[in-house]
Amino acid sequence: QGVTTEVIGNCGGSPAPLLGAAVEEARAEAGSIGLEVTWTGMAGYLERLRHPGTAVNVVPLVGHNTVRGAVLGFDDVQPAPGQQAEMERLVAESMEQGARGLSTGLFYPPGFYARTEEVIGLARVAARRGGIYATHIRSESDRLFEAVAEAIEIGKQAEIRVQISHIKLDGYRNWEGAERLLAVLEDACSMGVRVGCDQYPYTAGVSWLAYILPYWAQAGGARAVGERLSDPDARARLRKDWEENRTGWEDRCGMHDWTDILITDYVPRPEVQGRNIAEIAAEEGKDPLEAAFDLIVASEGQVECVCFGQSEDNVRILMRHPLVVTGSDGDALAPYGVLARGRPHPRYYGTFPRVLGRYVREEKVLSLEEAVKKMTSITAERFGLSDRGVIREGAWADLVLFNAQTVADRATYTDPHQYPEGIPHVVVNGVVVIDRCEHTGALPGQVL
Repeated sequence: QGVTTEVIGNCGGSPAPLLGAAVEEARAEAGSIGLEVTWTGMAGYLERLRHPGTAVNVVPLVGHNTVRGAVLGFDDVQPAPGQQAEMERLVAESMEQGARGLSTGLFYPPGFYARTEEVIGLARVAARRGGIYATHIRSESDRLFEAVAEAIEIGKQAEIRVQISHIKLDGYRNWEGAERLLAVLEDACSMGVRVGCDQYPYTAGVSWLAYILPYWAQAGGARAVGERLSDPDARARLRKDWEENRTGWEDRCGMHDWTDILITDYVPRPEVQGRNIAEIAAEEGKDPLEAAFDLIVASEGQVECVCFGQSEDNVRILMRHPLVVTGSDGDALAPYGVLARGRPHPRYYGTFPRVLGRYVREEKVLSLEEAVKKMTSITAERFGLSDRGVIREGAWADLVLFNAQTVADRATYTDPHQYPEGIPHVVVNGVVVIDRCEHTGALPGQVL
């Protein structure tokens, strides 16, 4: 879709450092696509990228969830002073070995167990080395404004640039807050906090089905979640919490009913991919909550899903604002081989052409020039990339040739593995990587 540089390690999860409990999680994920984990630190991982190479440039971040898992595991615990120091050491080491900043996934385990002071300490380490703080904030729905305030406070206390990942107002009852949200961000900037956001142009997000559970039920990692849901007493407690609508069911805030959760990747039963929980439950003669529990148990917590709950009007409102840039929040996939598994979110294939086709050419939400800047120079500047994201003499030749009259996304929620139209050529570091819409096999990407 025209990407020449990819930021990795977002939302608190990075490929390194791998120690303690983080090793098992990484091996399980890598093993699902046939990749062997042969590294422990950031340096080893980046060396693995360099040989044999990548088609795109890579900007690595070190993930707080990975660091916390390495030191504290995946339970609801707070660090002792020595453990906080060890986490800070791992962040410093990762930065020295090539990471460009710190990311958090305070919405996810084990990140949601962390107090703000813990994150500030780690962000200060990244700040001293010129890094950025990229965050999947604690809530994107009912507690959105609290979560944004926390991100701003971390930026202020750590004196670090803040990038709020995939900004949104999730949940029908929260849709009226877009202008207020932007005003909060503007006020922070006026007070000297360097804060910005990125956005994908869709009304649904991606999550793991296990994340509909409250925090206590997610302790111990994915396998522990599956084991917990096999316990009738735990299920009864969860059902009681659900029916009483207690806090902690964070993803539930974004859904109207069970038709809003679409299964995208499920290894035990691929036939359920592309179907929503309500359909699956009806076919099996189950209550939707029980059906969700059963899916989680059978896969040891590995159920990926698309969750609808955002407003198309808000997509446009946020897109127009100068603090908001475009980002896919996706992985590099392909419609063939191991990366063709499941039915991923269409943003993995369509984010940038969707903006250029639908929101620029068809709806005039942005001018072409504004849209291109939000995909290139503004983002490069935020991540401290010099001589990237601009076309000028002496800059790196990362170039995308697209037809403004035909560029369009083709990926859908039910058929996502489709390349876009109208992007015939992509050049990375002066080397043609896509020629007439075909990958040349060239691997000129660099670790930036």
